[in-house]
Amino acid sequence: DHWESHYDLSLRIYFLMASAANSTCRDDEAELFLQKIFEKARCLDDQLPSYLLLNEIVLSQGNPKAAYDTCASVLSQLGETIPTSVTPEAASSMLAKTLTMYEEVYNDEWIKKKLEDEKIRTIAKLYNSCVIACFLCKSRQILIYHMCRAVQLSLRNGTCQ
Repeated sequence: DHWESHYDLSLRIYFLMASAANSTCRDDEAELFLQKIFEKARCLDDQLPSYLLLNEIVLSQGNPKAAYDTCASVLSQLGETIPTSVTPEAASSMLAKTLTMYEEVYNDEWIKKKLEDEKIRTIAKLYNSCVIACFLCKSRQILIYHMCRAVQLSLRNGTCQ
């Protein structure tokens, strides 16, 4: 079994094949490659790029609820708190906290700070994917929550290149 003898290579090749299938609008084929990755991957970290690609596919198929559910599940597995609902007051409070963080952190030094941690970068991308899905299928308050979490991650850790 090539997954046992050449794990890293198999993981990379299957991801590239899924990406190629996706870029040529062969979603079913892409999803088969991704399912094999989910089945054979040794840990969640190895699956993260595949979950991001799966969300792109599911969103492009017009299923934002499934994309949101996938993002929320993966973020939860990564230790993030994903609320099932957010009150308007909580959303306003989170937005105010994010704006305060922005005012405290944003400067020329922060702009130069690049996010190096691949896991945090992926978490930020998952939140961004959640924002897109939320815009299409969730409440405004949940959208604000995910948007603020993505911005806060960036303010704390730097920007993606």
